[in-house]
Amino acid sequence: MFVEMANLTCDSDSNSAISVTFDWLALGRILGFRVAEYAQTTQSQVDAYEYASGNKVIKAFIPSDWRFYDEKGRIITIHSLEKAHITPRKLKVTFRIQKNRENGQSITLAADDKNHHICPVRAAYRIYLRAKRLGQSDDQPMGVFVNHQGIVRYLTANKIAEVLQSVAKTCHPDLTRDEIMRFSSHSIRVWAVVLLDEAGMNPDFIKSRLRWMGDSYRLYLRDTAILQSKHITALERSSNDFLALFGENRTVLPDIVPVDDAMGSY
Repeated sequence: MFVEMANLTCDSDSNSAISVTFDWLALGRILGFRVAEYAQTTQSQVDAYEYASGNKVIKAFIPSDWRFYDEKGRIITIHSLEKAHITPRKLKVTFRIQKNRENGQSITLAADDKNHHICPVRAAYRIYLRAKRLGQSDDQPMGVFVNHQGIVRYLTANKIAEVLQSVAKTCHPDLTRDEIMRFSSHSIRVWAVVLLDEAGMNPDFIKSRLRWMGDSYRLYLRDTAILQSKHITALERSSNDFLALFGENRTVLPDIVPVDDAMGSY
């Protein structure tokens, strides 16, 4: 699905919903965003968090939440809105408002030069420059796209789900409607957890990088093909020991019985 989205992005306007969603996906697969951190409830209004004092603050990322650094570790302060004239080497993301109440936490990402198309820093820079080009001020959210009528709208959980479900139908035509409907904006956060689990990262790393206070992230772990293969590989030494002792050419255990014979044996 990620590859299909990349292909669609190449054939779409850079401000379209599919292009915008792909950029947030490329960044979200690394940082595991919660939807409120970058999207709104409706396409026309900005969601805000209200403190007990009555003060309100925008939930989603605004430009000042992201700092880009060059190869010498200096903050990039001059940006070309027409075209990225520089490739940032690092991105520091500050989470002003978080569900876990760890407000103000920052996480830094390095550019992925081996995978330019899905580099999270490059994706973030596209998001940043796009928001500026589309007229978003420094105190407005960066998750915006241009709809079919040419109007600038805010990215929402429903729009993300719409894009993901459309791609899922194309890539997995055998899925049922209920299975398709399970794809949502939260799928991005789940995917980030699954990727780190498949990579063998320990729980502390997963919780630290994806900003989980407890062990609830385990609810989103999946029995994936990569983990199944890793399980067999992890037992390879034990399997080899068995073969050495048992005899590789010795045939005692029966092979799988053909279907017709198997049916006749019951």
